[in-house]
Amino acid sequence: MEQKTILIVGLGNPGQAYRQTRHNMGFMAADAFSKKHNFGDFAMVEDNAMVSVGEFGGKTVILAKPQTFMNKSGIAAKRLAKRYSLFKNKKFDNLWVINDDLDIPLGKIKISQNRNAAGHKGAQSIIDQMKTKNFVRFRVGIAPHTATLKKIPGDKLVLKKISPKEQIEFDKVVDLTVSAIETALSEGIEKSMTEFNQ
Repeated sequence: MEQKTILIVGLGNPGQAYRQTRHNMGFMAADAFSKKHNFGDFAMVEDNAMVSVGEFGGKTVILAKPQTFMNKSGIAAKRLAKRYSLFKNKKFDNLWVINDDLDIPLGKIKISQNRNAAGHKGAQSIIDQMKTKNFVRFRVGIAPHTATLKKIPGDKLVLKKISPKEQIEFDKVVDLTVSAIETALSEGIEKSMTEFNQ
C-alpha cells in the first residue's frame, strides 16, 4: 500500500523585511517542525515555494512555504497540489494549511476543516485557487493581550515585528502548533482537534 502524503503549507510573506512578523506564523511553525524532525533543508520548487520533505507517523510530509506573498498563496498551493498529485483526492484532507489568526488570542490555536477564510487573505487565496474550502487549517492565535497593541488596525498589526518581550509567548504557540501537527499526523485530525481546540 502506498504511503500517504500530507502537504502542509505554512503561510507567510517572503523576504527579510517580513521575518519575525505576526503574519509569518505559518513559516515559523513549518521551520520549527522541519528542524525538530530533521527534515531536509527548504529548497525552491515550482518557482514559487520553498519545500522541506521528511517522514512522520508513517506518512510522507511535505512542508511548504509559498514565496508568492500572502494574498497569492493559493497560486503556490495549487502548483504544489498538482506536483504531489493531491487532485486525485477530491476531499483534499491531505492538504493542511498553517496561518495566523487575529480572532484567536495569542497562545491558543484552533484546528478546523471546511471553513470560510474569515478574512484571512492567504486562506482565501487557497480557497479561490483550489476551488474548495475542504482542507485542514491550523489557525495560530496572534490576538494581542495588551491594550496598546489592540488599538493597532489589524492590517498593520499582522505586519508588526514580534518584540523581544513577546517572543517567549510566540515560541510557545509555535511549539503548541508543532505538537498539534504531530498528533494529527500520528493519531488523526479528530484527535488533534479534541486535544488542542481549547
